[in-house]
Amino acid sequence: MENIFIKILIIAITIAVYKMSSKIRNIKHLSVIPPVILCAVIIYILNALFKVDYNVYNSGGKILTFLLGPAIIAFSLPLIKNLKVLQKNYSIILIGVCISTVFAVLSVVCVALLLKANPDIMLSIVPKAVTTPVAIEISKVLGGKPEITILLTIFSGMFGAIFGHWILKGINVKNNLAIGVAIGSVSHVLGTAKCYDENSLQAAVSTITLVLSCVTTALIAPLIIKLIF
Repeated sequence: MENIFIKILIIAITIAVYKMSSKIRNIKHLSVIPPVILCAVIIYILNALFKVDYNVYNSGGKILTFLLGPAIIAFSLPLIKNLKVLQKNYSIILIGVCISTVFAVLSVVCVALLLKANPDIMLSIVPKAVTTPVAIEISKVLGGKPEITILLTIFSGMFGAIFGHWILKGINVKNNLAIGVAIGSVSHVLGTAKCYDENSLQAAVSTITLVLSCVTTALIAPLIIKLIF
């Protein structure tokens, strides 16, 4: 009975913190930060202050994690609303995804070689532009370290979610189709979630792009690595 109460309490606190994070976004200089990132930071601080063990928190947190699966279905709504636009521009989206995949892999390899990074580190960073579960599997195929891949993939998603729209605005990119491809191809789920706050077309394009990027990276990354090495 006590265990059930703890789970319910953890879920209630997490939801309350997320709602509070959504309100915090109304503050001018914090508006660019997605609520999910603010929520994660606050939860981490609370766990550290009250010395709550991760396994204890996760006893309730894993229920919310389980609900992420059904929640993915919500991603289909912008797709349905913008289906005609997506069908009309499918070739542009596909070309954009292929170009971004090649650039994402080559840029990592070039920087790693320039800085004389350990090959294990380089191979671990190569798939950072795709969503975490896929990035882990690609990292294993390439011979990288999944632990490093997870860290860099999450950082990549957070960076894109926080600064992606700001950077695109700074270089005068205003087309929702282009923004969706740019965000979805490098910032995966976190970036796509940010697109949902901006525009339904952005969200739809970003959703498709993040899925296609997983496929193209899985196919292209091993080929590029073999050609170089």
